[in-house]
Amino acid sequence: MNSSLFLKYVLSFFPILKTLIEKINGKRKNELTYLHKDTSILRRVYSTDNKWEADTVDTSYVAADYVAIDSPVPLKARDRIAVANGKLPKMGMKKHLKESEILALRMMEVQGGQTDEIRRKLAQDPVSCSVGIDERNEYALLYGLSNGYVAVRDDDNPKELLRISYQYLEDNKLGINSTKEGLTVDDLKNAIDRAASDGNTIIQFWIAKTAFDALKKTQGAKELVATYNGQSYDSNTKLPTPTTSKFQEAFEDETGVTFRIINRTVRLEEDGVRRSVKPWNKNMVIGVCNTMIGALVYGQVAEATNRVNGVTYQQIDYKLISQYSTTDPLMETTAIQAYCLPVVEDVDTIYQIDLTVEDPTIEVNDEKEALDTSDEKVTIADKTYKKADAITGLNALGASLENNASDAEIIAAYNELPPVKKGQFKTNVTSEL
Repeated sequence: MNSSLFLKYVLSFFPILKTLIEKINGKRKNELTYLHKDTSILRRVYSTDNKWEADTVDTSYVAADYVAIDSPVPLKARDRIAVANGKLPKMGMKKHLKESEILALRMMEVQGGQTDEIRRKLAQDPVSCSVGIDERNEYALLYGLSNGYVAVRDDDNPKELLRISYQYLEDNKLGINSTKEGLTVDDLKNAIDRAASDGNTIIQFWIAKTAFDALKKTQGAKELVATYNGQSYDSNTKLPTPTTSKFQEAFEDETGVTFRIINRTVRLEEDGVRRSVKPWNKNMVIGVCNTMIGALVYGQVAEATNRVNGVTYQQIDYKLISQYSTTDPLMETTAIQAYCLPVVEDVDTIYQIDLTVEDPTIEVNDEKEALDTSDEKVTIADKTYKKADAITGLNALGASLENNASDAEIIAAYNELPPVKKGQFKTNVTSEL
């Protein structure tokens, strides 16, 4: 490596790179918002050994497992990313000025009077590299929070991805009453009640804009706002779709819960191909019980304390930017390195509502109950079970039913189960034909 071909310009703007980055992001703030930088959402944690261990972050619910490279877990980042069990992923990317671009800048020098323009063009690559790391972290936060895991490439296993799983609790994975009807106000209230039964209080729902917009159009949302406004209505009243602000206001008044509407597009680049993706899973609504949902854990790259002669460096937060030139072919390179990972913590207070899972609330089947004169059976979701078997099966899944529990008590215990455990009940307990 050699010194930058444009060292005098680089030395003039490298010390103020952070200001330049903030200025550029400010011009595009409507597009580039970074929740992972909000310290009220993710606290900053420095890891001395580039690991997310117990002495740096609460990792009691964090684990890692390998999945096939063609597994449907996005975060396929280009650039060199390395990760091992318990280690922070190393992120990096490079930008090159080729011979033709170098010659163009030299021509601008010869013409004179274009110093500011040359500095501006040279500053584009380090700014772009810094933003690239930010975009990838934003992707990791939004994808990870909505799905419960995030995947990174492992250099030690190039044919595999390392999946970092936040181990969301199965009991906190919920569905909705009807996938045909879609998400309703009642579904959200059920989630709030479910959290309350666990001793938790949901304070905010993170939701995709598409899901939120559909929610506003439901009859329950319209009636909620109408009631909030003191409006009289009946079954024949055609109520308008409320505005976003009015619905949020009415919902918070009713439940004490706010919304964080996610409509973020992240730009990724892989093998030289750029693409725009929405990292938030549009079919997931996440209920959180704390404003602070985790930590942005970061470390230090080796080159920060082992600098190479001739290379110009600038540290911006946890990101190390470097600039240098090489020959054969002649090339000016800007590179960035960072160890960092958004980590979701306290997952026992995270509630995941899957809009693709139908999980209706059932009631006692009065018709079949009337036929059961000996009261030895119970009908659950249109299947009839021996009462004793149903009680045993439900208690094995966490219920606390007495042997003489009524049909209503059994049905209530079943309704309390998350979709996963309802499936286990149906598998474990044999129904009568």
